[in-house]
Amino acid sequence: MSLTVIGLVVLIISAWALSSKAGPKHPPLFPGPKALPLVGNVLPSSKRLWLTMAAYSEQFGPIYSLRILGSSMLVLNSASEARDLIEGKSSLYAPRPPPKMVELAGMDRGVLFESNPVRMRKSRKLLHMVLQPRELRLFDPTLVEKNNRFLHNLLHSPHKFLEHIRKLPAGVTLALSHGYEVQEEDDPYVAMADVTVQNFAKASDPAAFLVHWLPILAKLPTFLPGMQFKRLALSWRQQYTALAERGHEHVESNIASGTARPSLTSLALASELKDERDIIMFTATQVYTGEQLYCTATLSSFFLMMMKHPDVQRRAQQEIDQVIGDERLPVYGDRPQLPYIESLLKELLRCCPPIPAVTRAPAQDDVHKGYYIPKGTVVVVNFWAMLHDKTRYDEPDQFRPDRWLSRDADVNTDPFEVIFGFGRRTCPGRHLAESLLFTAIATTLAAFDIAVPRDEQGNLVEPTGEYSDGGIIWPLPFKCDIRARSERAKELILNSVVQA
Repeated sequence: MSLTVIGLVVLIISAWALSSKAGPKHPPLFPGPKALPLVGNVLPSSKRLWLTMAAYSEQFGPIYSLRILGSSMLVLNSASEARDLIEGKSSLYAPRPPPKMVELAGMDRGVLFESNPVRMRKSRKLLHMVLQPRELRLFDPTLVEKNNRFLHNLLHSPHKFLEHIRKLPAGVTLALSHGYEVQEEDDPYVAMADVTVQNFAKASDPAAFLVHWLPILAKLPTFLPGMQFKRLALSWRQQYTALAERGHEHVESNIASGTARPSLTSLALASELKDERDIIMFTATQVYTGEQLYCTATLSSFFLMMMKHPDVQRRAQQEIDQVIGDERLPVYGDRPQLPYIESLLKELLRCCPPIPAVTRAPAQDDVHKGYYIPKGTVVVVNFWAMLHDKTRYDEPDQFRPDRWLSRDADVNTDPFEVIFGFGRRTCPGRHLAESLLFTAIATTLAAFDIAVPRDEQGNLVEPTGEYSDGGIIWPLPFKCDIRARSERAKELILNSVVQA
């Protein structure tokens, strides 16, 4: 959105008022790039802000201050600094402020951005019913079934691999959240849910809407010029609400008819939280939307990396052939015996983090290492910078799974201990994501070869390797050549679907 005359006036008045307001003396803010009057720090590019923020560390260190328009920011580019601040003061830094457009669109309803501690505890209790390792094992048959269907779809229509990738986490998470069985073709509920996923990705893009940086614009009347974002947010709110209500009503209807499958929603409706309809409804919906985005982005990166690094693919396949053989497909229980596949998954999350950064905000004023952090400061936890830290990783821009075979990872280097967050806001879906991703990667490598495609003239069509921008990133659409490794691999895939 362009900056309207009204918005500019508001900006100038607000900035002047903030800068001229007298107040008590505090320690200094963390050092950072010099800010301009009124507008603050003007970042060199509005795209891929996490890259710009990572680059500033070379001059200002792993933790520094920024000010963009009316927003005070603290950037954490080091996992050890994030752990020290966010885990060391977990109660103080538990709040996770939603991007303003996410809030306006009502997508802050649910565990992801919940600010009320009582509602948060209830939401977490609901998630523990299905997402803790022991409870999650009850859904292993569902994961295996959906993964076998994914392999079957790859075998019969490999050119639609990106569509099949989306369906895999959709099938698993909707079964887990609502006991919903996804139709193979044109499922109306999945189509509706995909719209929500896309809307959330747009709403969380820090460069897409000025209101992210100038929240006071949200208070202006909708009829004024430049307020289109408010009408867009309203339409997204209505769509998100309709999705949550439809899923909840689906489970209620199945319970009434005696056909409900075990799921987060059905278990919640049989628990002491059964009257918390709003909490159940939006917590269950975010199980789908959150895991769908995360796993879809990561699996898309997996196919891209296998094309770009055939040597890695061959080594991974050799390990599977030696450990598993060709009598069956790998299963999640094989994980301890497949260290190179484990290393591949770690390196995939390190090199291609689907969520480049998240935000926190202190609930009260804080002093850290002698520097002042005002209440409400937007604390940017820059996962991308942490996972590409030159002081912790050799050649951080290189995709090298073997790095995890030759070193001991600690909590500040292991991607599993970084990418899922810190403190009280660690991702509750971590175990589900690890199970789904490991299973899909191991079985895909066991059954298929993934290569760069050729055009009609026989020329290789190399992928650009470009990624989307925003709060969640994934590779831009690309093509690849996917073929069964052998006739035996085809038999295993077809037999697995028949048995299911």
